[in-house]
Amino acid sequence: MKSTNFKFKLGLFIPGTLLTCAFANAQYTYEIEKPGHFIFVNELKKCAQNPKNDITASIKNTNNLTEWVHQNCQLLKEPKGFDAHVSISGSLCNEDNTKAWSYGVQSYLNIVFNYFYLENGIHHTATGWSAYSTRFNINQPISLIGTRFDEAEFKTGNPSHLQEPLEKALAHLKTYYRSMPILEEIAPGVRLYGANVGSWYTGNILVFNPNRPDIWLPVTVKEIMQAQLDYYKIKEEIDSIEQDVMLKEWAKMGFKPDAGQMLSTSVYKELKKEFEAFSPDELNQWAYSASSENVSMINAKGQGLPVVKFNPDCWDKTLPTSAIQFISIEYRLASDDELEEFKQNNQGLSDYVGMFFNQLPVEKIGVLIQKK
Repeated sequence: MKSTNFKFKLGLFIPGTLLTCAFANAQYTYEIEKPGHFIFVNELKKCAQNPKNDITASIKNTNNLTEWVHQNCQLLKEPKGFDAHVSISGSLCNEDNTKAWSYGVQSYLNIVFNYFYLENGIHHTATGWSAYSTRFNINQPISLIGTRFDEAEFKTGNPSHLQEPLEKALAHLKTYYRSMPILEEIAPGVRLYGANVGSWYTGNILVFNPNRPDIWLPVTVKEIMQAQLDYYKIKEEIDSIEQDVMLKEWAKMGFKPDAGQMLSTSVYKELKKEFEAFSPDELNQWAYSASSENVSMINAKGQGLPVVKFNPDCWDKTLPTSAIQFISIEYRLASDDELEEFKQNNQGLSDYVGMFFNQLPVEKIGVLIQKK
């Protein structure tokens, strides 16, 4: 893609390296010049429970997306060295259609590069885990760009009268996310998000209607801190009751630990101290989440990842659920040096995923988003 000015430092798991071991005692070569085929199937499944979803329109829209990708990437137009197995998978049953972030039919565009090789003079085609692949997520806007706030669920044996309060508090906490930072606005409605993960960098593209409200709503420090406090106040009560029960059971066995032997740490109390340490002005600032010594990992200094909530108004609900309103892509470019390094590490095998993204004009993919 020509418009980006960043560079990916790759540290990828390469299935092909495992093939080196598998073929250690075999004589094999990759057939990089052998013509391949573009093989497509739409496996989108109809849902009897949700007849409002239009299977015909959904198949037509996902077929159009597939053909656009096919025609805009030379690697797929004239496969060489592999068969391109391309499919649409998913179901018209949207089990989470009551959630704010769910409206359109969710599906996947799967692209698998089944490369050719000779083993002891016999022709083979890589399949399964040994083949390379990538996929696009359709109408799943938060799947690659946000991580949800989450904590332990109610467990069997916990005080039953606290199940409903805990589940309610946890459900509320789960409406908050840590969003990946925006690296680049590639084109109107084509945005690159990224996050530093260990020693390497990864990027994810979200394609959307730029005329709709943004996918994320910012959250104040007070709001996210209160959500955590609400959950942990109930969790502390559960832990306290269970500790009392445990002490009574131990007492029956003649074991009576002193206070110093019991766990005294309370997440709720620590969170409360942090909450009270924020000034009124800080509580009204936009919240960020960063690993640090504090328990909440929340700050008002703009450090780390922004804390957000999903904005349901980003969906255009005047469109049918069959419409493609979001495309999410786990994006990986590869430089010439990285392509060559891949070959050297994999005994001549090409990095077809990297080559695919190098050719795909993602700055133009916004034409696939349906609008009124």
